[in-house]
Amino acid sequence: MISDNMKIGFAYTMMTPENLAIRAAAASEGVELAMLNDEKEMLSLDALPAALGDVTCTLDRSSAFSRSLCISYLFELHGMHVVNSHEAQRICGDKVLCSAALAKAGIRTPKVKVAFSSASALDAVEEMGYPCVIKPPVGSWGRMVCKITDRHAAEAVISLKSTLGGYADKVYYVQEYVDKPGRDIRTFLIGDEIAFSVCRKAKEGAFLTNLNAGGSASEFALGAEMEEAVHKVGDMLGDGIYGIDLIENGKGGFFVLEVNHAPEFSKSAGAKIGKVAKKIVQFAAGKAKR
Repeated sequence: MISDNMKIGFAYTMMTPENLAIRAAAASEGVELAMLNDEKEMLSLDALPAALGDVTCTLDRSSAFSRSLCISYLFELHGMHVVNSHEAQRICGDKVLCSAALAKAGIRTPKVKVAFSSASALDAVEEMGYPCVIKPPVGSWGRMVCKITDRHAAEAVISLKSTLGGYADKVYYVQEYVDKPGRDIRTFLIGDEIAFSVCRKAKEGAFLTNLNAGGSASEFALGAEMEEAVHKVGDMLGDGIYGIDLIENGKGGFFVLEVNHAPEFSKSAGAKIGKVAKKIVQFAAGKAKR
């Protein structure tokens, strides 16, 4: 048990399996959670919410990227330590920024081209070569991630994106296709500790390995090089809680594909969900003590 007097903030949208597990872990560790539902909370520009009292650290588990960015920025503005930090969220939540940061840090990641018009996006695809992948720069669960196999597919996907109205739809993120062996690897990093790693396999005939898209997960032992890359990502982003996705290239090498700043873990952790939630609470409580 951590402390009967420990209290941390907990910003959330809904009580997902992960959030329920974190709440249960906090209770078992003697940590009080100051619960802030972002569906109901009204934030002020000049003060922290009264419900936080003398809390010094908030765990930001808001489901929406836009809300999470606002909460982390405003809270940090008033001296609150937020897990994860606003800067880490800003980088992880935008695939363009994340890919650029990984490349700058010398972490192996697939090649990416960024375009801002339909014509230049098609040029980017042609230059990247087929197959390649077009993704929305902001999004999760593999939504709108398209494997592009020829010019007809490219024209169709780019035309669709050009008619959509969101900001992210006006940024064309074209990524090198890596012929992974039907799987990728999700590693959950908490501070400097790798809490668990799983191999996520796509269902037969599918491209996406996401568990929400029908993929399956099994435990995976990271090699020394992968562990080093994972810790390098943590160093790049700063102390926090990250879901790091790696893909093998079929030639004995691998890439860091992307980093998730508020990763789900109920399906991937399986029976370890309680242990992972406990580590998250302990990490946040450790930040609150500083």
